[in-house]
Amino acid sequence: MFCKRIRIFVSFFTFFSFALTSIPTARSAPIHDFNEVSAVAYGYYREAFFLLRTGNPQVASIELEKMSIKWKYILKKFGLIPPSIYSKDQHWKTTLEAIDTSIDHGLKMAMKGDTKEAINILRPVRKLLSELRKRNGVHIYSDTVNQANDAFKKLKKFRYNPPNFNVVEEVDQLRQSLATTIFWYKQCVKNAPNSIRKNSEFNRLMDESLYLLSRVWVAIANKKEANLISILRGLSSSDQMLFLRFG
Repeated sequence: MFCKRIRIFVSFFTFFSFALTSIPTARSAPIHDFNEVSAVAYGYYREAFFLLRTGNPQVASIELEKMSIKWKYILKKFGLIPPSIYSKDQHWKTTLEAIDTSIDHGLKMAMKGDTKEAINILRPVRKLLSELRKRNGVHIYSDTVNQANDAFKKLKKFRYNPPNFNVVEEVDQLRQSLATTIFWYKQCVKNAPNSIRKNSEFNRLMDESLYLLSRVWVAIANKKEANLISILRGLSSSDQMLFLRFG
């Protein structure tokens, strides 16, 4: 009788343990859902930004309307119950609301044809999302693109303030900034999702950008200020396109 009870207990314990390990985790699904829908919303944001920069506020407003619908869905579904990784963020809901407000105001300006004001209102959205992920230890491909853009932003300063090639310290600063930019551009290639990695526009953009960045080394070696300025000017549009199309 005792042995029979032991067998029943062992069987029950085995079944219970298996059942526990078989239950889908509640925390993994929400973060996947959030990442997926926020990626779609962010795609509308980048497209709207691109259209605004090219002087098409009315078309941009269509993208912003799509983003608004997605973001209000995010706010409704995740505003009070965030994915577990964001659950301790005291500014979670206020951040989502701030983004929602920016979208609505940016949309109004775009519909009025006020391109400059729409851009100014919408610009902080990128930083809000980046800081939200950063303070919660989340890193996605957009953050890699942000790192590349931030690195180039520092490098681009040498276009307007070239170094004195006879001063070692100034040239070293340029070299360090260049090396950092190349590193992050290569990370964008290395860590690109398959959908982006297979994109011919992306591959062409990155090949051209990395080639131009390599030419900066030549300009430094030959102490050619004019070449440095020309290369950095050409890279500026490529750097913007990296974010607008693939960030």
